[in-house]
Amino acid sequence: MANSLTSYDLPPLASYSLTPLPALISPIPDKFLTLLLPIAAYWILSMFFHWIDTKDYFPQYRLHTPAEVLKRNHVSRSEVVRDVLIQQVIQTVVGALLGMTEPEDFMGKQEYDVTVWARRIRLAQRAIPGLLSLVGINAGGLAKNLAGSHPMLAGALLGGQSPSSTELSGVAAGSQGALHSFAAWELMAAKVLYHYLGPAVQFAVAIFVVDTWQYFLHRAMHMNKWLYTTFHARHHRLYVPYAFGALYNHPFEGFLLDTLGAA
Repeated sequence: MANSLTSYDLPPLASYSLTPLPALISPIPDKFLTLLLPIAAYWILSMFFHWIDTKDYFPQYRLHTPAEVLKRNHVSRSEVVRDVLIQQVIQTVVGALLGMTEPEDFMGKQEYDVTVWARRIRLAQRAIPGLLSLVGINAGGLAKNLAGSHPMLAGALLGGQSPSSTELSGVAAGSQGALHSFAAWELMAAKVLYHYLGPAVQFAVAIFVVDTWQYFLHRAMHMNKWLYTTFHARHHRLYVPYAFGALYNHPFEGFLLDTLGAA
């Protein structure tokens, strides 16, 4: 008896040909560009807000007065700039080392990856008849009733066996076989999963991991007296933060929080 989940019973995957991905800004390799752009954005944006601060624009929105900056900060602007630059150098070096372990970037495989997701959608549909039978629903009978008005839904209820996704064609002399193709909705759903939902989930997981890591490490810095006095107290010398002081930390704490946390 043939296995209904064998690859020859599924639509074929798209063929592809890989070509090297050109640099976004030639001649800078993308691996180095991803390290340089965050630093450039950091200083451009922080200098813009620093300019607003020094010119005393929008004073009604200030949380701290200029007098508080002079009185309560125990670190100079030059020291803040120095420590931020040290941390950015550490981040860049670690990022460059990690980049050396990654393979070269290629393009041309997107359509193949989309059809991989379309196959997964097709395979997921094959579980629907069995799941419906567990609650006493005849998937075949329901699909027959819906075939006229909702053919795509009927095909899904039958486990992906949709007339719109299969056509008969001769595969050898004197024989007939099934030449499968993906339904339009399967390809559309696969594109949404591949281009949008997948990256969105990856981004959300990454944010959760980094935020969780930083929260508990920051909490430990406050709860442990040695960690606080040795490393974290340096951060609190900047009581009224400058716009460019977001990364102001002890270099070791900054490495643990930001560099290692994101790596």
